[in-house]
Amino acid sequence: MTLDCIAIMTPGDMGHAIGQRLAEAGAKVVTNLEGRSERSRTLAAKAGIEDLASDARLLTECDAIFSIMPPDQASGFVDRMAKAAGGLSEKPRAALVDLNAIAPSTARTLRDKAEAAGIRFLDGGIIGGPPYPGRPSPRIYVNGPGAEAFEALRPALDIRVVEGEVGAASALKMCFATLTKGVQALAIQSFVTAELEGVGPALRTEMEGAQANLLKSLTNSLPGMPPKAYRWVGEMEEIAKTFGDAGLTPKTFEGAADIYRFVEGTPLGKEVVEKRTMGTDLEDLVARLADALRERAG
Repeated sequence: MTLDCIAIMTPGDMGHAIGQRLAEAGAKVVTNLEGRSERSRTLAAKAGIEDLASDARLLTECDAIFSIMPPDQASGFVDRMAKAAGGLSEKPRAALVDLNAIAPSTARTLRDKAEAAGIRFLDGGIIGGPPYPGRPSPRIYVNGPGAEAFEALRPALDIRVVEGEVGAASALKMCFATLTKGVQALAIQSFVTAELEGVGPALRTEMEGAQANLLKSLTNSLPGMPPKAYRWVGEMEEIAKTFGDAGLTPKTFEGAADIYRFVEGTPLGKEVVEKRTMGTDLEDLVARLADALRERAG
């Protein structure tokens, strides 16, 4: 499999940065911006991503389509590609690489849909932040038939093949996110409740002595979370599904989804990554979320 032309769907925070990295490495990078926001169009232009304005062209002119979107949109996108494939007079050229934060069972369901439409499908997952200029690539895990071909995208992207059946890359992503975004959801509950009870400073002092590394990690990570909370709702629901499929309780991460749904509904959650004015440090973030709960309580 050659990888000369790659589509990015969609060119949001992560997608446009991955597309820019590929374009800088010499690949032709394209998308379909039909119905997309002005922000997506701006990010695509910034990254040098060409708009083909056609799903059919994505399938017939690209070697791979990287699906990078909120998890709750992943299934609809596969349905959309399957519909486009149904109108083609030739077999789709592109492989669909689902890089979304979905449960392994969801990945296998999407594979079945794609393959029924004649589209090759690979499972994947992204661990790490967007590869903005000066930053390293996130780890991009892929698995499924032909996954080894994507190692050719190194060193532009840190592509790593996961052995096993389709769903293995998603399983790795779900289990890792449990210990990162899941911990952040717990931290929001802890810090905000402490603020409401008047013991916020005391909690942080205790953590400085007993959990200094955890406090440092949360101080660095939590302020960047609010504009992404809308995406993390679906991710927590997919983690819940992963655990439920394994025979464990899904309830913990159904609750984590509720936490991010709450953040999404606050003014903090309405901001976008490149235009932050609120909650840019831990103390302000916690204070604003506590205020939002007070207002909700009336």
